[in-house]
Amino acid sequence: MFKNRKKRSGEFDFENPPEGIYSFSGNEGVVTVEVDKDGNQSWNLENWFASLDPDKNEKEKDLIIQDIKQRLNKDTGLINPREKVKKRSFFNPF
Repeated sequence: MFKNRKKRSGEFDFENPPEGIYSFSGNEGVVTVEVDKDGNQSWNLENWFASLDPDKNEKEKDLIIQDIKQRLNKDTGLINPREKVKKRSFFNPF
């Protein structure tokens, strides 16, 4: 038997994206992804806040892309803001 699973409309599939140019925006800036006919992705992080430092951009480019993929809202194309880490008091660790 086989599964016949219907994809929800509006979802962007990063594993098998269709050919084209895509832009995603968030609080940190705008990211452009160009996908060729073979499915190869070319990420443009020039307008992304975390990649403004050229040295940091080359070292951490893959980490930035993975972070963006995890935070991307596939229905709207917007990149969700980072979750704030709750600060713990020294006197009260809970």
